[in-house]
Amino acid sequence: MFLRVMFIAATALFSMRAFAANPEPPRATGVVTVQTITTAGHDFSQHFLAAWRDQDGSDQVTLAIRERPSARFGSEVWIDYAQRTVLQLRLPPARAALPELAANAVQHVWATVQRTDAERKLFHDADLAPDEF
Repeated sequence: MFLRVMFIAATALFSMRAFAANPEPPRATGVVTVQTITTAGHDFSQHFLAAWRDQDGSDQVTLAIRERPSARFGSEVWIDYAQRTVLQLRLPPARAALPELAANAVQHVWATVQRTDAERKLFHDADLAPDEF
């Protein structure tokens, strides 16, 4: 019992020293949630994520990729940022076109994220929240 208490005290002391050395808490990083259902949706999301990771600063952005398969129209994919849909597209039946489509989607989403962040920094209104303009 004594050793257990000593171990807990030593662990607490070590963590306090680590916090004193670096008082700034770790920053939260971005997350990309993927809610795909079909194989095409999964492949698109994998290609999208591979291209997304190559963007500088993309690790600070939170996105949601959603898919709705349809027998009539094919799979529809939405990419959301800050509770808004920034891209909506239909996946082609040929899976060979998915890497190029994902790369184009990354460019469009990245430009939209940059524009949205710039608008939020420039727009100030006491009556509206930042996401309501």
